[in-house]
Amino acid sequence: MEPTPEPDQAGSVPVVSPPAEDRPPEMFFSMPFDQAPGLEALSAAATSTFQYIRPSPGDPQTSPHQSNKLNFILNPTRPEIVGYASPAIDPVLIGSPHVQVHDDPPPVDEHEVAFLLRHFGETAGQWMDLFDLGCYFAHHVPVQAISNPLLRYSACAYAAKQLGRVRGRKAVVGGNASKQADMELYPRLESANWPYIGAKYYDRAISLLMEELSNSRNHGAPMTPMTTSEEAFSPSSAQSSHGGQLTPGHKRRRLPRPPSSSHADETLAAGAILCVYEFLDNANTAWSRHLSGTKSLFDLAEKEGMMPVQSPTSPGAISERIRPSRARRATFWNFARQDFLAAFINECQTRLNTSDVSIWRAAGLQLDDQGFVLPSNTEDSHFPERQAVMREDMISNALIWLMSKIINYIASGDSVDHVFPQDPASPSGFIGINQMVILERWKELEKELEIWHHGLPETFKPCARLPPVTDGSLPANSARTIFSEIWYSMPMCASTMQSYHMARTILLVNRPHESTARRSTLSDRIRSYREIEREVRYHVHEICGIALARPEGSVRIHQVQPLFVAGQCLTENPERQVVLDLLRGIEDDLGWATDYRVKKLLSEWGWNQEPS
Repeated sequence: MEPTPEPDQAGSVPVVSPPAEDRPPEMFFSMPFDQAPGLEALSAAATSTFQYIRPSPGDPQTSPHQSNKLNFILNPTRPEIVGYASPAIDPVLIGSPHVQVHDDPPPVDEHEVAFLLRHFGETAGQWMDLFDLGCYFAHHVPVQAISNPLLRYSACAYAAKQLGRVRGRKAVVGGNASKQADMELYPRLESANWPYIGAKYYDRAISLLMEELSNSRNHGAPMTPMTTSEEAFSPSSAQSSHGGQLTPGHKRRRLPRPPSSSHADETLAAGAILCVYEFLDNANTAWSRHLSGTKSLFDLAEKEGMMPVQSPTSPGAISERIRPSRARRATFWNFARQDFLAAFINECQTRLNTSDVSIWRAAGLQLDDQGFVLPSNTEDSHFPERQAVMREDMISNALIWLMSKIINYIASGDSVDHVFPQDPASPSGFIGINQMVILERWKELEKELEIWHHGLPETFKPCARLPPVTDGSLPANSARTIFSEIWYSMPMCASTMQSYHMARTILLVNRPHESTARRSTLSDRIRSYREIEREVRYHVHEICGIALARPEGSVRIHQVQPLFVAGQCLTENPERQVVLDLLRGIEDDLGWATDYRVKKLLSEWGWNQEPS
């Protein structure tokens, strides 16, 4: 086993924690997986000392980077100041005045790291970029990893763990090849201990992340640039405890950063990668605890919208959110998607505030004055006052926002306080909301979802559909005799439509009854139930049809929850068996955990053993 690669630059400051390669393998596996300290330790370290204090724009003595443990990451409010040195993310570089930092660090030349970074960029990172046309994680993270050890080790950990989940099997990227490059092949493949390799890099990444949080406390927080359309900042945002001066015309100076300096965007990206590392095989309550640990990097999401806030230009003015960087936006939506999944899997509320429209507008959603998603299938000439329509990735992200609303609605039940379970200490602890009020909210959500659906461009329509085979050439219980195969030219659109059909199914099944003040006949009720059943059946068949067309791996890992919902609604044994086969195929082929959903379905169906 090759040792963990050390950062390229040399230094003399010792690292507090011993290198991962010096630790026996049992250190990584001596406790149950759901008790691993990892990100939970990070969360405790990040939240134990610091308290959030909103900086006053008019107080020159208050630095917005001194008051909050991670305010410097999520809420930059000042430009970079000449002479202010950001602490280095690599602890080896801290306090070493003789370190020579090259403008262009050399590319990675260590075989194991090169192999894992490439696998991350070509496979694992692509899974995180399915809903990002800019492919931040797959295309940009490997470049940033050249000079950023935290990103490098995080990406290597995720890639190694994924390979461990499939016993080292790695598909040839780009189609058939008579000979693969050495970089595509792992040295000593037969002796590779992928769980240990993944844990080794994970441990190193967590150590660097803890170092970063410690540095932000002890050495002052690093500065990150604000991105505004005017490329300017307000006078109040330029107050500095370090004595910085405004440049002429109050224009923001763009100063080059040394490659070794701490980047808030990259720290956020590393946190997202490490959380997916946990999600890969631990998609249950234990994973949710790790996600809550990562939330220490996003704990301003509801207060500051996870997006930077531009300080008001006059006392009493309201702060306005400014456009986040591409990296920050990509990381936000990655977290929002995991937040939704955690809420759905654990039947609870999302961590992000779905009611704060300013968060989601800052993240890129185009919403009208009523909060509805603007259509993306209309000519811009009809809306001269508005910017270009949303592209497919932001349209897909808008659906995640709507689905998070739906999950929060279901989790709240008829709680007056919008909390579930209802707090017995509340004055209205045992009083439920009127049924008509719940029904009206349901109709609002249905309207929002329909407006989103009606505004879809043509790319969200299937390009090919093979109907079920009914000529008797296949066994009656074959998947193709039951379901269609549905193919979309854009994998992102295929996955988004699976999520849409899942959302419609969940919404239909949770439709409240009409008011009992006006009695409906038994026939009306039965007719309503049958109509819901027919519509639900259509949506779950669409989910299965898209899955049977064998979309690419990034779509398959995102179809676990839609297939689970489909399995809950299907009643025929052959249909259910198809769902089980699809779910198991995802874990076998890609290493993405599905067994917890398979077990749940078997339990709900009452199957002690599967029918032959």
